[in-house]
Amino acid sequence: MYIADLSTSTYSLQPPKGYSVLSIGWLDELYPFPHGPTPPEFQERLREHCTRGVHAPMMGIHECQFCGNWCVGVQCGNTWVMTNSGEIWIPDGDIIYAAPVMIYHYVTDHEYRPPDVFIGAVMRCPLPYEEKYQAFMRSIGMRTYDWTHPSEHP
Repeated sequence: MYIADLSTSTYSLQPPKGYSVLSIGWLDELYPFPHGPTPPEFQERLREHCTRGVHAPMMGIHECQFCGNWCVGVQCGNTWVMTNSGEIWIPDGDIIYAAPVMIYHYVTDHEYRPPDVFIGAVMRCPLPYEEKYQAFMRSIGMRTYDWTHPSEHP
């Protein structure tokens, strides 16, 4: 499902009062996307969000349109975590960036380079298991799921 980067159109998140929601990483094979390297530190923080801070789990899994991979995931400790279903939210001031969890696969396997404002937001954003992030999610009436723990799967 394609949504242009930095668009106010979103897949599932209705903006909480006082926030704007911008979409990032909703790629489609019919639309070109920016390519380029991303810092390893960004990739690591993005991985943490895509495995431990998933919000809005979706029905079913999604095949990567670029490589045809149905088993998109990442090793996280002793657990293989599927990262092709769901959405992550990255708050930054009064903006929340909403991205599919597939964004990690797009960045690491297809060299998708998200906008610099998103890279900066990921670097500033608390990690999903940190209290500051959890407090923010509670303040807007939401929660996250940690895919590394089976008890968290909705």
